[in-house]
Amino acid sequence: MTNDICCGQHLDCEKGLRILRDESLYYNDEELDAYKGIAAEDLTEEQAAEIREVFQTLMPKEVSDWVCAMQARGISLPADVREEALLLISEQ
Repeated sequence: MTNDICCGQHLDCEKGLRILRDESLYYNDEELDAYKGIAAEDLTEEQAAEIREVFQTLMPKEVSDWVCAMQARGISLPADVREEALLLISEQ
């Protein structure tokens, strides 16, 4: 997956994210599974807007786990969502 937030190569993520090896965390966003395997830069504006809409429903404490769940599911985040997520995670 391109443009991952966490590379998953380190025991502790250098960006403060938990590293998931499976899909143990799941949010009520199964509609996003349709975007599995699509690189962030290849998402259409509608697809990016749908991911952004789900992101905006999260509580700040859920962001890190949600990002990890998206990564484990092979769903790339649009650049703006990725940046905002990292900002929220760094503030916690």
